[in-house]
Amino acid sequence: MDHNRYGFDGLPLACRQADTEPVTGLPLPGIPQAGASDQIGNPYVLPTVLGGIAIFLIMFAVQSGILG
Repeated sequence: MDHNRYGFDGLPLACRQADTEPVTGLPLPGIPQAGASDQIGNPYVLPTVLGGIAIFLIMFAVQSGILG
């Protein structure tokens, strides 16, 4: 057996599926997917980020002399 081309399970490395571990051939754990109703998120994040960007742009304009 050529140890550079075969995994521990005896199958060639190129003959495995994409969702298996390349050496042992064991399937990789799946990533749990949330349903569409579970993806609402935090309603305060987007306004907070947009407010921070607006404050940054105003402060940048004032400090650079564009405003004021």
